[in-house]
Amino acid sequence: MTATTHPLFGELVRVSGFKRWNGVLLLVVALPDGSPGTIRADATDVFASAPVEPSRMVLDGEGLQTLRVLVSALQRPRRAAGAGKGK
Repeated sequence: MTATTHPLFGELVRVSGFKRWNGVLLLVVALPDGSPGTIRADATDVFASAPVEPSRMVLDGEGLQTLRVLVSALQRPRRAAGAGKGK
């Protein structure tokens, strides 16, 4: 907690998720006594680290062709086992 006015200032809490309530981003946390609670995200340093830049993948011609073949194969309908066999 980084908000000096918060009772848990300086404490670390385990975060299990996020939610919004009336437009405010909250962290779902385990309070020191083990009970669940919510804390405003802006009262913490949860976003203090620099954002991670997404990696970009560029395919060359061969890679693009391989991807097209794979997608086409996945789009073909599958035959049921034993379908088309005579009795």
